[in-house]
Amino acid sequence: DLLDPQVGDHVDRNSWHVGVVHGLFDILSWRYESHPDVFVSCDLKMIWRIRGLSNPSPDVGVIPGVRDKARFRRSFDVRKEGTRPALVIEVVSDEPEHQSADHDEKVRIYERAGIPEYLILDPPYPTCRLTGHRLDAMGRYQPIPPDSEGALLSTTIGVRFRVSPEGRTLHLFDASTGERLLSSSEVRIELERLRARRD
Repeated sequence: DLLDPQVGDHVDRNSWHVGVVHGLFDILSWRYESHPDVFVSCDLKMIWRIRGLSNPSPDVGVIPGVRDKARFRRSFDVRKEGTRPALVIEVVSDEPEHQSADHDEKVRIYERAGIPEYLILDPPYPTCRLTGHRLDAMGRYQPIPPDSEGALLSTTIGVRFRVSPEGRTLHLFDASTGERLLSSSEVRIELERLRARRD
């Protein structure tokens, strides 16, 4: 169910996992809202059409080069779509089989599927741990080295990912400006503050 989900399969998620996944999806969707050719997926099954390769449903994926971003999709067929995710993010649940799937099996799956970057966020015990993989020139995953602040740079989308100060989620920063990317709720709060200050 974890590596190749089928219609009707159900995997239980804890509240932390759901909150982090939805938060990442919200921030990245907001970032690419004005980009008609960048599709942000959440728990959408990927169809590679590679013999013997499982077709997982990544927690979050950023897919450039889509032709119809708003089209209804039950899955994402990379051959028919003519593109694939540039970045996949998996948020590890607290079940041992989830940890093995995300850190072992999915590394092999995403490497063979040609996903340029793959980030993994482990649950907060006591703080989250962020690791990443990037394809090298030979098509093999190499670890993404953290910078001096412990952040991982996604070169495919120009975003730095860093564990938040309280250690329970991720903060995202625009790599070129250094500005933190906000969720839609954080944007609303900022707008309300500006309105209150103006009034």
